[in-house]
Amino acid sequence: MPKSILEIVRDCDNFPYNQPGDTAAYEQQLSTLWKFYLPNDPRPHGYLVDWVVQRMPWTEDFHVLPSPHKEIHLLPPASASDTDDPASSSGPCDSWTERCERSIDALLDAARATAVFPKLGRKRADSERFPIVGARVPVSMDRAAISLFGIIGRGVHLTVYVRTSAGLKFWVPRRNERKATYPGLLDNTVAGGVAAGEAPLECLVREAEEEAGMDAGLVRQARAAGTVTWLNVSDERAGGEPGLMNPGLLYVYDLEVGPEVVLRPVDEEDVAEFCLMDVQEVLEAMAEGRFKPASASVMVDFFVRHGLITAEDEEDYADIVSRLHRILPFATSPGSPGPKRS
Repeated sequence: MPKSILEIVRDCDNFPYNQPGDTAAYEQQLSTLWKFYLPNDPRPHGYLVDWVVQRMPWTEDFHVLPSPHKEIHLLPPASASDTDDPASSSGPCDSWTERCERSIDALLDAARATAVFPKLGRKRADSERFPIVGARVPVSMDRAAISLFGIIGRGVHLTVYVRTSAGLKFWVPRRNERKATYPGLLDNTVAGGVAAGEAPLECLVREAEEEAGMDAGLVRQARAAGTVTWLNVSDERAGGEPGLMNPGLLYVYDLEVGPEVVLRPVDEEDVAEFCLMDVQEVLEAMAEGRFKPASASVMVDFFVRHGLITAEDEEDYADIVSRLHRILPFATSPGSPGPKRS
């Protein structure tokens, strides 16, 4: 059966909600998770599932607090005291960053050496280190491990569209069938993860050139259109281990181009082809599950912002809009308080 718009959004934001009168699913899911903490920071930064905690070859740099706490704490540098503030302007920020990253890297090296996570894959280049979003000092880790720790994945997505006499049309890429993640599914025009130390717009410029050969000057004309957030429990389509927690934060951009702009893949190993699709074709493809879930949510967000999905023709409008902007359970900036430990 074709999916409704709300079901399309739920496919991405599928972690239960703590709703009055319907808390059982949320509480059951939450009870299975472990919180991940950085040194001297009361705010959690990730959710780990039981089997990851059990398999992980924890080193002496981590403190594992078992049930009922179910917490994983990265310990502070040996030279720091319990009262040191890692974010203090006079504090040892560089040493905190280096120690935290060194400890995480050593743990992942041990996990790879023992092959406890077969899908973790090889160690990535420095350019594929992702930040721990919201950390009070800059801390990054190998992109491949983000899902194991249930840390917020941060990305950029661009929707390129054309105005025609028949209405809006969208440049939609189809992912290569050989890709490890979401093979063969439709995507937003340009999409990619924001690396540590990289600004969202600079990431977008880089990804647009790599994926579609787009000129940097043109891409910089894109309009920042907010964010889309979700909390996803992964399945087989994601290519890694199913059942992992994947909170997501996407910076969303729109770019209107003229009919003279034609997009073609730069590397067909990533993008098999670009298609120009109208509104109805996009809606039908999303309803049939042919879009990558996060990309479908970004398209729904575009349709809402541009009046293509309205409260007049969609009875679930309020739920759809709120689920596109889920409040994440972790801090999203260094200064945000985040949820407190109970």
